[in-house]
Amino acid sequence: MITIEAPGRVRTFLIYFQRGDYIVEKLMELLKREGADAGLILSGVGSFDIIKLHTITKTTLPSQDRFFTLEGPIEVGSIQGSIAGGEPHIHVVVDDVANSKVYVGHLEPGTRVCYRAELGVMLFEGVKTKRVVNPETHLVDVLPVEG
Repeated sequence: MITIEAPGRVRTFLIYFQRGDYIVEKLMELLKREGADAGLILSGVGSFDIIKLHTITKTTLPSQDRFFTLEGPIEVGSIQGSIAGGEPHIHVVVDDVANSKVYVGHLEPGTRVCYRAELGVMLFEGVKTKRVVNPETHLVDVLPVEG
């Protein structure tokens, strides 16, 4: 287990994404503009008309992901995640309304807001992190950056 403390100031944002916004790309623009390196995506709701996801496909190493795209009315049940090294890692639970199917997975760039989406985001000031590939597992770990 790796623990990263955020002992300093935090900034909290309520972010509203509008119709046609690409949510991951817009969030990354905000993180860059704010100089944000580490934080949490506390909650999110909304709707998409295009969603790009990936999910794991097995439980053994090496890991293997399945990438896919859904189009049509997509209702968001939940968005949560983390921010490390200035990059968001976002998980979603969504309902593919037209096909009455629920999906859970990692949100990818290229996901477009249908009507609106809203996120609660907390940024940690003074905390620096990086994502590093673990040489033994080939999985990505989040590590604190000293100094």
